[in-house]
Amino acid sequence: MSKDYTNNEVEHIKDEETKIEYLRFKALEKYKDKIDVIVTLRHGGVSYGVFNSLNVRAAGTDKIENVIENVTRIGKIINVDLDNICKGSQAHTDNVIYINETNMDEYSYSKLNDYEVDGYITDRDKLATLVTTADCNPIVIYDPVHNVVANVHSGWKGTVKRIYLVALNKLKKQFGTNSKDVIICVGPAVKQCCFSSEEESFKQNFTNIWEDEENYIYYEKENPKRFHIDLKYVITKDFIKEGVKEENIHFADICTCCNNEDFYSFRYKTMHKEEDYGCFATVVKLK
Repeated sequence: MSKDYTNNEVEHIKDEETKIEYLRFKALEKYKDKIDVIVTLRHGGVSYGVFNSLNVRAAGTDKIENVIENVTRIGKIINVDLDNICKGSQAHTDNVIYINETNMDEYSYSKLNDYEVDGYITDRDKLATLVTTADCNPIVIYDPVHNVVANVHSGWKGTVKRIYLVALNKLKKQFGTNSKDVIICVGPAVKQCCFSSEEESFKQNFTNIWEDEENYIYYEKENPKRFHIDLKYVITKDFIKEGVKEENIHFADICTCCNNEDFYSFRYKTMHKEEDYGCFATVVKLK
């Protein structure tokens, strides 16, 4: 087993049957009869090389049969077949769709479709939604009152587009969700320590939206040109502004780049010039 990532927000578990390691959010424990959310580490799969071992990214050069086997194994943990695990082709959009019995087949992971979707909402218990990440923020928005949920992929581009607010507003419009009731759970992602740049034009993507840059951007003392961006701050700020209670917002607080031996990281791959990279999964299923 890798190092134990259990902290105040998540519990680190190893499934004895599949040998897969994953995280569960403690904030959802009291709703375990209504919802299942797991965030996988990179252990317990059949991929090898830079994809070692539980890679769920079908778009790379990993053997597709290995990826399918990995996702199938993950499905066993939450008792859902591969055909009922839904995922589109993530493209850093703000596209959020509603999944139910009428369209779950075309979005089945087994179809490897190319629909550009980065967020899913559902109120159905016959299916699971899956988001892949390797530094981006996997964001789960759960409304326990109406038992509806959103599963969202929010990288820096999706964060700038505020895809998580698109998802929240869809829950409000379609199901009558009240912001004060929702629970936000954000999985492992690149943290401020590793999310940095020296391009001022890149920084403007953020400062054009969130003006209080002194609260979420800092410059290195050793290299004054390099700045670091805190996506956790801006995401939290946006949710609170929408009426979400701060005590209902939970981050795993695990940096994927710092912990690349246990989580896939695109940034680590880039810095070390690896030829490709894998992704881990955030899987959500209502009961």
